[in-house]
Amino acid sequence: MDNDMDVLAEEIKETESKLIELKKEYRERRTEGLRLALEARKEAELAVREEMKSLGMLQQYRFRM
Repeated sequence: MDNDMDVLAEEIKETESKLIELKKEYRERRTEGLRLALEARKEAELAVREEMKSLGMLQQYRFRM
């Protein structure tokens, strides 16, 4: 009887660990598009800043960004 309980307890621990892993993977997949979009936005803003700097316009628009 104790052996059966130990086996069940171990199965529960393994299942809970697997569930935690699956939840983490689900969260990462669900927010992947948002993370990619935010990174693209950041890169675009840097590119715009560099272009404005090369045109000598950075000082004029510094407080509008």
